[in-house]
Amino acid sequence: MKILSMCNVFAIVISTSAVAQVAPKSAAWAEGPVRFLMTKEELKQWNAVRSDPDAENFIDLFWAKRDPTPDTRRNEFRETFDQRVKLANDNFSNGLTPGSLTDRGKAFILLGPPYRVSASAGAQSRSTGLGPTTDAQGNLVIARPTSDPNQQFWMYAHEKKPKYIAQGDFTLVFLEEGKNDWKLAHTERVNPDLIFQQAVTAFIVSPKLTKLPVYANVAPPRATSFKNPALKSAYEQFRSSGKQTIGNANLTWGEFVTSEGEHFVSAQVYVPAGSGVAPDQKVTSFAVVENKAGEIVDIKEDETTTIASGGDAYLDRSLELDPGTYTATFGIVSDGRILAAARTPVTVEVLDAAGTGVSPLLLASRIYPMQTTWHPMDPFTFGGLKVVPKGDGVFPTSGDLWYFVELRNPGVTDKGVPNVRVKIDITGKTPTGPVELKIPLKDTELAKLAGETNRYALGLAIPLEGFKPGEYSIKVHVEDVVLGKEYDFEKPFRVRG
Repeated sequence: MKILSMCNVFAIVISTSAVAQVAPKSAAWAEGPVRFLMTKEELKQWNAVRSDPDAENFIDLFWAKRDPTPDTRRNEFRETFDQRVKLANDNFSNGLTPGSLTDRGKAFILLGPPYRVSASAGAQSRSTGLGPTTDAQGNLVIARPTSDPNQQFWMYAHEKKPKYIAQGDFTLVFLEEGKNDWKLAHTERVNPDLIFQQAVTAFIVSPKLTKLPVYANVAPPRATSFKNPALKSAYEQFRSSGKQTIGNANLTWGEFVTSEGEHFVSAQVYVPAGSGVAPDQKVTSFAVVENKAGEIVDIKEDETTTIASGGDAYLDRSLELDPGTYTATFGIVSDGRILAAARTPVTVEVLDAAGTGVSPLLLASRIYPMQTTWHPMDPFTFGGLKVVPKGDGVFPTSGDLWYFVELRNPGVTDKGVPNVRVKIDITGKTPTGPVELKIPLKDTELAKLAGETNRYALGLAIPLEGFKPGEYSIKVHVEDVVLGKEYDFEKPFRVRG
């Protein structure tokens, strides 16, 4: 069995700090790549921190000062920083030091990707005017020097020169002092320290901020009329029919909350192979939300392409809904005809982002790290980890069944890590009789979710080889040992031969 470990997905930098009276988890914060953003005054203030609450307040205020949209909960600067750190870790490690803590990692984090990378002046190496690209796996590709393996030049020019750097087009020079150990050099024309200081200063957009902003609950924009008359007619016919589904549509949905307290509903329409919806098919994805009185309060219509999951196809989306009771319809349309759709009652509660809680249990055949920038409210995306629910709940004996749960603010030990135990019971009915699989209660490692505050992933891949075709049920029992809380989940699934 494969235990879900984000250590294999996201680089985790663990270090120590001299900050007194602060838990190691908080103390290590300033030892990571965030130190490249700190001013001398901030470093002095951080070294004076003496408690976990003060450390948490400092960190929150640190990011708030750099938020380019301070009137919203979303902090785009922090999202970009986290993405650059991950790319740096993936591409610039020298084997001993994480890539985000190397000289090239620092330059990439503060300045972004260069316009061109070359081996020597005028000797371009595998680069274009478009700058670095990514390969099929989503890894950053920056050309390596060919004519002079001991030097690498990063040119910042045109649209790739950061606007916050006053100097015109400039080039950073890196010298290879050891195998793949690149050190930034000072030249007669470029002083990297001055350039980096300009970046650090420019990132602070609210320098006088002394307390965290209080955000108003601004309702997201909503449409209450259809853009496509054919879809309107098809939807009204579906609603009046009293049916719950059209086609072989399987709906998975759940309520979630971001670390900043934004509530949303993620929903997926899943269509098995041979049901009239093909992977990579151009369609219209739609969602219609009605209140308790049957009035339409939100309509979403998007031209898109279905996503492949093996031979099956799916589409997913997120909706921001105020607490209350609704009827929601999610579906897939082509040429004004609904190919697959499902209607379901939806109850949105008030989830406490700062409180302890868990997400719904998700059963999936695929979980993978995102290779592009993600948003906290992206559907079924947890710290950049994408979970693709197996909407029809049918799994082949040739693969794995993943279960996944997000834990919010679990209790932590003196070492600053959660202490969680898990027990799994699987029972099934097959043509040859009942079957049972039990995994006893035992300590389980959680994976820290990248870019999230005290959020963790709990997951396990259960190989289905040897399972007989039949109807099954999985029960997952989770114990938070530190807080003394227990959570129980149960979900049916089917195994086919």
